[in-house]
Amino acid sequence: MNEVLRAAVIGSSSSGGWGHNIDELFIGVPGIHTVAVADDMDTGVTQALSRHRLAQTTRGFLDWRKMLADIKPDIVAICSRNIQNHAEMAIASAEAGVRGIFMEKPFVKSVTEADAVVSACEESNTKLNLALVNRYCPTITAIWELIADGKLGTLLELRARGKEDIRGGGEDLWVLGPHVLDLMVHFGGAPQWCSATVTTNGRPVAPNDFITGPEGLPMIAGDCITASFGLADGPTGFFASTREAGLKQPNFGLTLLGTKGEIHIRPDYIPQAHFRAAPAWRMNRPYPWIPIGNEGISPDLTDQGVDRSAERASWGRLAVTDLIDAIQTDREPETGMFTGVTLTEMNEAIYASSLTGRRLHWPLDRSLLKRIIPSEHS
Repeated sequence: MNEVLRAAVIGSSSSGGWGHNIDELFIGVPGIHTVAVADDMDTGVTQALSRHRLAQTTRGFLDWRKMLADIKPDIVAICSRNIQNHAEMAIASAEAGVRGIFMEKPFVKSVTEADAVVSACEESNTKLNLALVNRYCPTITAIWELIADGKLGTLLELRARGKEDIRGGGEDLWVLGPHVLDLMVHFGGAPQWCSATVTTNGRPVAPNDFITGPEGLPMIAGDCITASFGLADGPTGFFASTREAGLKQPNFGLTLLGTKGEIHIRPDYIPQAHFRAAPAWRMNRPYPWIPIGNEGISPDLTDQGVDRSAERASWGRLAVTDLIDAIQTDREPETGMFTGVTLTEMNEAIYASSLTGRRLHWPLDRSLLKRIIPSEHS
């Protein structure tokens, strides 16, 4: 199909900027062409027009709603790092009849907002894909093949950690958690239950501990999170984040533990994953960590001469291509809106489980979440 989809991109230079510059992922991708930009500052509009080589002032807008009405794009990229208006922008885009939405993570601020976005997109048959670019690294497919070949044996556990810097705890869960929780569900199956403890200074958080998060995040609490998830395919998933744990980037990742081996995934890095041909608890002799590349286990793979930013951008362009194909074939993208719903549910389940002292089961009780988890409007 030779159809070229017209894209419009939205950022916010006054509050967090353009995230990871996901609008630039559209540049040079066959089947899509950026035709308009919106930003809430003149400088942001000018810079975005320059990035996309759109010199005409009629293609730059300070009001994203006017851009939707005037341009009537096929695809909208919601690029703002601040997620305060993510849901509003997505719903308005769907109601305006766009065929696709590409959105920076985190998805939205609550399960209620997530459900509203899904409802609007289903009503208009709008496809939505999240910029969870690590899922599109070809190494992820290679890991699936290693699992299918029995290299891990039976997959028992998936252990995820955030970056555990000054954001450790609640902010880490919302900002970095989407990458590792998405991979957890990708390899382990949909969450079935959650049991979690969230603490501040060593004591369980209470409703009055919640404060409004930065960058448009919902109300968050806790400097330490430990959470367990029962996953549909059998293994147990774990997420943990402790503020100032000390290692920053090395902490951030997901480890797959099996009866015969383990794999550690480092988001955003090359090599993205390493394999160890023994279970984690086998220590009687050394078992080296071997890099995994796009073709599988690759002992000689290094990051020498690799432009990590360019590699990550190539994964992002695969996510954009997936959205285009989803539009043209009428299917859900790999990291679409239902992925966003699941990730938002997992975040809220962690807090609800800690606040109630109960294990929560899927499907989650929406009324319980709204009643238990503090919000700006409660």
